[in-house]
Amino acid sequence: MLINSSCLKYSSTYTRVNIRSIHNSLLSQINPAPPDKILGLTEFYNNDPNPAKVNLTVGIYKDNNGHVTTFPSVLKAQSLVNHNYNQKNHNLAYLPINGSQFYSENVLKFIWNDSVMGLGQDYISHDKINFIQTLSGTGAIAITAKFLSSFLSNSIWLPNYSWPNHLNIFKQNGFSKENIFKYDYYNHQTGEISIENWLDQLKNSVPTSKRSTPQCILLHACCHNPTGVDPTREQWKLIIDTIHDLKMIPIIDMAYQGLESGNLIDDAYLLRICLEKGDWSNGLYLCQSFAKNMGLYGERVGSLSILTPLDSHANLKDNIDSQLKPIIRSVYSSPPGYGSHVANQVLSDNDLKLEWFNDVKNMVDRLHSIRLKLFDNLNWSDLINFKQQHGMFYFTRFNQSQVNVLKKKYSIYLTDDGRLSLSGINDSNIDYISQALYDVSKS
Repeated sequence: MLINSSCLKYSSTYTRVNIRSIHNSLLSQINPAPPDKILGLTEFYNNDPNPAKVNLTVGIYKDNNGHVTTFPSVLKAQSLVNHNYNQKNHNLAYLPINGSQFYSENVLKFIWNDSVMGLGQDYISHDKINFIQTLSGTGAIAITAKFLSSFLSNSIWLPNYSWPNHLNIFKQNGFSKENIFKYDYYNHQTGEISIENWLDQLKNSVPTSKRSTPQCILLHACCHNPTGVDPTREQWKLIIDTIHDLKMIPIIDMAYQGLESGNLIDDAYLLRICLEKGDWSNGLYLCQSFAKNMGLYGERVGSLSILTPLDSHANLKDNIDSQLKPIIRSVYSSPPGYGSHVANQVLSDNDLKLEWFNDVKNMVDRLHSIRLKLFDNLNWSDLINFKQQHGMFYFTRFNQSQVNVLKKKYSIYLTDDGRLSLSGINDSNIDYISQALYDVSKS
């Protein structure tokens, strides 16, 4: 086959022009972003050839064999959902923008009636709760951030240690860097919560004049991530009193309900304290997830509840719904169905619900046993301070150098801030991990 030389000349010229345009493109100015502070470490772990390697980074529950298993209650719920799908030739149509009606009704009842021991009944009966199904807790926080920055406030206080993605979510949804403040939650030197510093900081910094734009504050409902240290209930009452007096807008991240005490109802105490305080003039925002306490990690099942004042005008709920829907529509259109059907099955079947409560208790009992075994090996007293140390995370307070030694010398992976996921520890690796933690703590 003969090739026309003019075509070759044209092709060569085109290639040179194409390359030049690429170099001049704005795309070439994009720099690489740093990897995710938690999920990015998994790549290093996966490529580590050490057979003794241990991944203690990701907040996902594993059993004593190191496996991510499905709760028995959830497995039964899945079987029922699958059977119903097959029997009814269930269609896979889109859910409504704000989610499944049955899921919404049952989650609303579970959180705002059962979990708060009836304290939310007035809000339910007066129709003062905007409720949407979300892409787990992360989606709930993102929708909250977009809604608040669009209509109420673009200033927020985050704890000085928090889940790294919190900062990312608010920065991407209307909160500029200069309007994101850090409150003094945790003292790294003592390993304790700085309640007095925290409250004094808010009192001295949050504007209170009627003309001031209200400021938001993010609160971890329980099992604080990453420190694992929560205020006592007496301290929480002081905190909520202060926030209410300053007319701040509380955003509650409840990702770990049940993982503090093993009792799902008991662990909703922060919601009860907020309700006992009375109405919140600009709403109370609850971002909730079934990832950890139902093991529905990849199904992305959560919710956002917005409680508005009992004396708010009749159209407010509809107005808020009308503004939430275009936000959701522009991001993911509507939530996924399968996981919400499974969660709904658990919540709507009394026998499965009781079994789920027991599954959560068993999970927490194992996490407690890990703390006790680590304490036996290391004699670190804060490991078993069950009055304030809660959940699947333990904050080692190791510096970056110590975290790197753990990774390079022992192939034990913690997040860069020194957070350790207890569920990655089991009978087969606890002695190895304990020895490594002890050695590094002495370095």
